[in-house]
Amino acid sequence: MELTYRQKSFLRMLLELYREARQPLHYTQVAQRLGLGKSSAYDMLRLLERKGLVMSDYVLPKESPSPGRSQVRFWPTARAKNITSMLTSDVEEDGEEWQRVKAWVLNRLRFGKAYSRERVLREVMKMIPKAQSPLAVCVEVVTMLLLSVKKVQYNLGPQSILSKVLAAPPSKLGMGLSAGLAAGMVHMDAASRQIIDHLDEYVKRYETSLQELSAKNVEDLHEYTQDVISVLHRHNK
Repeated sequence: MELTYRQKSFLRMLLELYREARQPLHYTQVAQRLGLGKSSAYDMLRLLERKGLVMSDYVLPKESPSPGRSQVRFWPTARAKNITSMLTSDVEEDGEEWQRVKAWVLNRLRFGKAYSRERVLREVMKMIPKAQSPLAVCVEVVTMLLLSVKKVQYNLGPQSILSKVLAAPPSKLGMGLSAGLAAGMVHMDAASRQIIDHLDEYVKRYETSLQELSAKNVEDLHEYTQDVISVLHRHNK
């Protein structure tokens, strides 16, 4: 069965929550535990229900004896339970993928010579089409954009517009805006338009992948982006 990274992560956490609660769950409980909006949690539960991985029914809460106040409750199906190990393995592999990219990039930017940034840029561009997890895609595209911005001599210091946007708490809106600003800077420079032939294509993939990220993934991406900016600003030569 084809599931997106976000669907895999959601289902895996739903299974864990259901085992703890030992009873069907209201979508608000799921939303609170997973750090999602109520409507997002409800929509995902309904989507997984259409895929045969979740069931629902209207029940009267034990704590509410009043008639006519039943609530929809959700629980994972036997089919979902049967693929738990596969989901856990997939999510762990996706997590390892972005960690490898993070370590590789930051190590080369921190300890490599200034001229090696061009090599890192070329290598990251080769990675993007092969990336599997949404977070790995976002990390690689962010790296590509920041290196391109640095290449065309835009300021990445604490007073730069990118740094100010990233000073806000982590959010998908903020990370989307940061990528858009960086892409705009690259496009504005006439010479930089030859740097990346597939810039628009990669940015679109970034936007799609960004929507797949969990709240924790967004925090990781936000922290990584700040780390890359900090390293590039310190190594001006």
